[in-house]
Amino acid sequence: MGLVKFGKAWEINTREDYEKALEILDGNEFCANMSDDYSCTKRELVEIARQRAEVTAQAKAKGII
Repeated sequence: MGLVKFGKAWEINTREDYEKALEILDGNEFCANMSDDYSCTKRELVEIARQRAEVTAQAKAKGII
């Protein structure tokens, strides 16, 4: 688990890359939801959704999922 890295670009080439990215993003989401500042939580959740979409799109384009 860790904090969201804004602007992170993922490189998904294998099923393992895909699964690891989703695991990291799940941890990021958990941390974001623990924030005391709702506006911070919302910004982080939007960034996590963007990154999930990027990861999923790459995996689909490469036939991983």
